[in-house]
Amino acid sequence: MLARLRSGPAPRGETFDLCRRLLLVAPESGEALQAARTLLEGAMADAVTPIGDAQVVMRLLRSLDRSEVRLSDILQE
Repeated sequence: MLARLRSGPAPRGETFDLCRRLLLVAPESGEALQAARTLLEGAMADAVTPIGDAQVVMRLLRSLDRSEVRLSDILQE
C-alpha cells in the first residue's frame, strides 16, 4: 500500500510530494517515518483514493495506533 502511495496520484499536493521525495532519499530516517504516516493520513483525506485502498489504509492506521505493527517494519519491506 505504501508503495502505491509513493507513486501517487493520491494523496495530492506539495506536502505529499515532499514526503515522497523524503522517502526516496532517506528511507531509514526518523523523518521518513513521519512522511509515511503523513502519506497514509493524506490518502484518507484525498477523494482520489480508491475505496479499496482507503479501506487498507484505515486498517493499517488502526494497526499502527494499536502498536500491532511498526511503520519502520513497513518501510523496510
